[in-house]
Amino acid sequence: MKATHNYPNLTTPRRGRQTWLALGLIVLLAAIGYGFLWEPGKTPYSAHSDFISEHVSTKQVLYDSIRQGHGIPFWRSDQFSGYAGLISPQSQFTYPLHFLFCLLPPLSAAGPTFWLHFLGAGLAFYAVGASLGLGLASRVTMAAAGMFGFKLIIATYAGWLPNIPILIWFPALFAAVFQLVRRPGLGASLLVALAGAMCLHCGHLQLFYYSAWFLLVYVAIALAGLARAKQWAAGGRTAGWLALGGVLAVGGAAYLLIPLAAEASLVSRSQTVYEFFLGNHAIQPRHFLTFLYPEALGSPLDHTYKGEELWEDAAYFGLVPLALAGAGAVLGWRRKPTRYLLGGLAVSLLLSMDTPVLRLLFDFLPGFRLFRIPARFLFLAAFFGLALAGIGMEELIDRLRRRPGRRSLATILTVVAVSLIAVEGAYYARRYLTMAGHEQAVPDTGYRRFLAADKDLYRVATVARQTVSYGWAAPMGMQLINGNDSFNYRPYQLYFELLHWGEIRRTIARAWYDLVNVSQAQGAYRLNVRGDLMDALNVKYLLAPVPLEFPDGHFEQAAVFRNQPLFVLYSGAQRGDLWLYRNRQFLPRAFWAGQLVPAGGAEDQIVEAVRRSDLRRQTVVCPNGGTLPPSTASPEDRATVEAFAPGRLTISTANAQERLLVVSEIWHGGWRATIDGDPVPVYRANLAMLGLAVPAGEHRIELVFQPLRWRLSLGISLATAGAFLAMTCAWVVARRVVARRQAPSNRR
Repeated sequence: MKATHNYPNLTTPRRGRQTWLALGLIVLLAAIGYGFLWEPGKTPYSAHSDFISEHVSTKQVLYDSIRQGHGIPFWRSDQFSGYAGLISPQSQFTYPLHFLFCLLPPLSAAGPTFWLHFLGAGLAFYAVGASLGLGLASRVTMAAAGMFGFKLIIATYAGWLPNIPILIWFPALFAAVFQLVRRPGLGASLLVALAGAMCLHCGHLQLFYYSAWFLLVYVAIALAGLARAKQWAAGGRTAGWLALGGVLAVGGAAYLLIPLAAEASLVSRSQTVYEFFLGNHAIQPRHFLTFLYPEALGSPLDHTYKGEELWEDAAYFGLVPLALAGAGAVLGWRRKPTRYLLGGLAVSLLLSMDTPVLRLLFDFLPGFRLFRIPARFLFLAAFFGLALAGIGMEELIDRLRRRPGRRSLATILTVVAVSLIAVEGAYYARRYLTMAGHEQAVPDTGYRRFLAADKDLYRVATVARQTVSYGWAAPMGMQLINGNDSFNYRPYQLYFELLHWGEIRRTIARAWYDLVNVSQAQGAYRLNVRGDLMDALNVKYLLAPVPLEFPDGHFEQAAVFRNQPLFVLYSGAQRGDLWLYRNRQFLPRAFWAGQLVPAGGAEDQIVEAVRRSDLRRQTVVCPNGGTLPPSTASPEDRATVEAFAPGRLTISTANAQERLLVVSEIWHGGWRATIDGDPVPVYRANLAMLGLAVPAGEHRIELVFQPLRWRLSLGISLATAGAFLAMTCAWVVARRVVARRQAPSNRR
């Protein structure tokens, strides 16, 4: 005998007017709850904001490049002495809902962009409710719960500009797959493709990766059920349409994924160990108190939460949704989605904790170790909880409507539930989301004006993290050797270690690159770094929060700036004095090599050669099977950077004999060079720089960066986009044809 409850019918007719009213209500709730994010002249600001400490610089790079006519930037020079722009998962330069950053300065675009994502969260959970076959009232309740979710609010407080997009698109992917499994066809497959492609454009792939495994289990269960019922054709159609959607999704993002995969061995993130993976955020049983009250263990607002990063650790998704989820688990137990959602909730909570199961997955599940902070499984737990809440709401409404004279109670229940959710969410939004003037978020400082007056091409080194917020680099027009980003390059990490310590102390993945090796003796401070590596890196200025002594005369004091505005992540706005020093021996961005020191291709050989060499007089080169030119110098030899843009340099040279030119741009296989229009090989020099063999005479050198496998990957994406549009048109036409054929019978 069949179960009383099966999958709800997704084809239940709903009047278009009701649907549009529901969507209008969602927009209205977003406007009321988060409309303050549109305040002109202000931007979201907090002491814990990654946007202020990092991402405002990323988006400034994009805005400046477009405004200057260079298009989407492939390379950026504001941090780490340069690294890839477009394909870095943190950049999201082509993510559609970040389009405002192409049109407006980042401080103006941030608030409206966050607002769009709150609205998007509401629409995504409305779609999840529709895919579960829930009624309009339940969908609106889910939309409100998703839009006003505490974890989404506090993630915005934390300035999670790259992370928040996946928080709205992975629920949309679940909705698309739920719909496809229930009603396989071209339309559902195209929805899977669209949601999947958007997830892959979000850049922060961790939750997409986790979601893919949960959805794989869901599809496997559905196919197993069809197999038991011997519905082989239905199972084949489901698998086929799902495969088509997956191929289209991956193909649409190929221009990002293929270059990213091609450079995987270059990224320092590949050196992850279990401790880095945990990130001090494995959930403990005490954290489950936050299911009932998000600030049960304290709040980052007053620093009473000892873990600081509550946005990682909180499990709260609302008291009303929690109660409705309980009702869904009990009253909706006979619905097939309920058991799957409960299982997903339990597994998500288990994997958020440091257990042998987590360690087993880290060691053996492909790709699992590329991510970190397992507490992020709590975002999936919140999703499963909200889906259960939708089922609970539906069950309660069904029971009320079946009782004579109590149908109006269903409407009252919906209004009360949505109102309570919205009021609570608006309270937390106002509590955690503060707007600040642009001049506070990125102030105009004395050192910025001083450095802007120097028209040379150079880099700046900062001592200690609090000196200059790395997020201020691009807005202030600075090119830093420091930086903060999880996706940086291992050759530069090794170079920075040698510069900082004179040896390799840390080879595992790292995100922060700070100069902190300062010693104090008899009241004087000294920065202990390798000056020759700093010279070769084109460092002309050094900023420090204390006065420094340089007994060798390497640096001279250029200026002192009193009472400068500072931003210290987790502490917020401060003020302090800064000392600016000028490097007497810095080398230009392009300089002729000194004595050549050949090194083998192995990384440890290159590191050892750099460790033993003085890069002012020597150049470590990896010939890669080529023939290195002699290093005979002439007083008349010159190399001048005629034009510079991130990822593009034009250099004019004149040299009496063939020589090796060193370009202080970070090594990457995507760099291409031409001399007088003819392609030439690019050598790896000084561990993390570029080298070119330049023939005798006067020449024009062009260096251009392009992502690896760029033409292939872009071609795949363009072809996929064309196929997607063609299939969408075919689907629309087919639906119209069917509608016209059914119209006469409907009239009869």
